[in-house]
Amino acid sequence: MQVQDNKQKIIQLAKLELARREFFYYCNQKAGDFYKKSRKYLVNLCNELEDFIKDDDYNVLIMNLPP
Repeated sequence: MQVQDNKQKIIQLAKLELARREFFYYCNQKAGDFYKKSRKYLVNLCNELEDFIKDDDYNVLIMNLPP
């Protein structure tokens, strides 16, 4: 029983660490039913937003989103 609990805790900590490192995984942790890896548009959107925040070369972010 304790081994299973430790395994679950390790998995949860790994997910939290991923959420700290990548914006998409943070979104996935907050709303996993919506932010799925199969939704490439959302993965790309999260990656673009993360790149915009991290890169000092960008001054303006223009987003064209479907309705």
